[in-house]
Amino acid sequence: MHVSRFFGLVLILISSGIAASAQTAPNADLGQVRHEMEQLKQEYQKMSAAYEARLKQLDARLQQLESTSPQPALVSAAVVTTRPTPVVATTAASTPTAANPANQNAQTQEQGGESPRPIQETTDSIQQSLSQQRENAVRERLETVLHNFVDVTGYFRAGYGRDDEGGPQVTFQAPGAMAKAGRLGNEAENYGELAISKSFYLPGAFSLKKNSAGGPATSPTAQFLVRISMFNPYQNYNASSNTTFGIAEAWGAVGHLSDSQPALNVWAGNRYYRRHDVHIDDFFLYNMSGGGGGVEDIKLPFGKMALAWIGLGSQSGFSDIPEPNTTNKAGFSKGNFDFRLYDMPMLGGRGEFGFDVSKTSSGKDQSGAEAPGATGVGFTFIHTADKWLGESNMNKFYIQYGRGPAKTFTSGFETYTTPAGSFIRPDASDSYRFRVADNVIFEPGNHFTVSPVVIYQLTDYKQFGGSQHWFSAGVRPQAHFNDFVSLAFEPFVDWTDNKETHVSDHLFKFTFAPQVSLGRHFMSRPAIRGFVTYAQWGNGFKGQIGGPDYLNSTQGVTWGAQMESWW
Repeated sequence: MHVSRFFGLVLILISSGIAASAQTAPNADLGQVRHEMEQLKQEYQKMSAAYEARLKQLDARLQQLESTSPQPALVSAAVVTTRPTPVVATTAASTPTAANPANQNAQTQEQGGESPRPIQETTDSIQQSLSQQRENAVRERLETVLHNFVDVTGYFRAGYGRDDEGGPQVTFQAPGAMAKAGRLGNEAENYGELAISKSFYLPGAFSLKKNSAGGPATSPTAQFLVRISMFNPYQNYNASSNTTFGIAEAWGAVGHLSDSQPALNVWAGNRYYRRHDVHIDDFFLYNMSGGGGGVEDIKLPFGKMALAWIGLGSQSGFSDIPEPNTTNKAGFSKGNFDFRLYDMPMLGGRGEFGFDVSKTSSGKDQSGAEAPGATGVGFTFIHTADKWLGESNMNKFYIQYGRGPAKTFTSGFETYTTPAGSFIRPDASDSYRFRVADNVIFEPGNHFTVSPVVIYQLTDYKQFGGSQHWFSAGVRPQAHFNDFVSLAFEPFVDWTDNKETHVSDHLFKFTFAPQVSLGRHFMSRPAIRGFVTYAQWGNGFKGQIGGPDYLNSTQGVTWGAQMESWW
């Protein structure tokens, strides 16, 4: 003990001084000095014993306080879209540290003080409700972490480019094609999404088991997500009037309503719904996103099932009215019943079947005109082979057929442009679309990754556009020099054949892009890249590709720099 050492040092110094004095003192005083030294030794022993006893009492009191400190208890929770790493609550909660404010507050109250409170007014009803939750004791540290956890995810691409005609970068896309001729070096816009997700749990939702940080949730959970989107074309760079902001998603779900169906959840709102896409041309082949509600992740013996009703509304004029007035619009609505079977083991991967029933109708415009209504059905099959010949490899095959309004394989409408403006394309009941596609991501080694895609589509719009063919093929190989530096190439060719306009031709695009990214995988992001893009198209597409800069051209060059990131 520090106290014992201190008094021992004092005793040694005193003894040394007394001994030195005794050597020069008369023999008559020797007995008196020895008597005083003996008294000092006795006093020191008594004081040392008293300090030892007091320290033992304080140590026992400290252990008692730690064993009786209140443990965390969940008040209201917040959901996460990804499961966090479990936190062992028993050890962290027993030691008063800066990372465990619950114990610090308990000690402050034990000492007669007042627990620190957040500086926040509680006069309105929402803050009063939150303050009541904050005043509840925290029972489990895991639940405390979840209560305060908000998951933030996002996607952004931004940059700038120019074309060889002196204007801002343009996008090269064939008339009648439903996607760009590859997205690398061919995205003439800034675009971003920022999503905030929060989950909610009931008190005691997580039962801690012996030697385990956390057991499974034993009560319903809920989730809310909101996603904000931004779009700004290079043609009007940084112009606030030409920057579009929107709420891409705002929806909530409640899950774990039954122990026999722990993954089942019911949802409502506006959401991205079970989308499937090809990354290298930014094309969503199956995208029933919209507003509505449903139930998903119903476990079956052979996979899972989901049911949803999703709709979309819009406004448009009618192009078949003589001298149409684009400001004279009617409301269009489309409702879709979506049925899915998915996560079914099949052919070394997973199978997904989608069946949709869609119905469209319109209101009347100011002249009393209305578009014809229609009903149709659509079928989609998707086979996904994850970890195909490698940990990061993937192969995705699609086959789709739809009639009437279901042929879009989306919850909304398709549009087309005439000299009078852009309009919603009506859906004839006997119109149809057939589509087949395959997309691969392949990483054979540390120095090379590649992603090819092939798409063929036949659409017959009947009296609203005739039949159209679209074929697209492209590939993006990447040579990785190390974990950060790579060189990407992207050749693409698109061909369309429009039987109504009797135009059939091609578009070829090639992009060269050195880039820096965090990792040597095909999808490693963030990525910073420079690019040069060359495009060439046939005479049949003259005046229809590249905007005003290329009205009389059949080729063009663009260059620029771009950042792309998601998390």
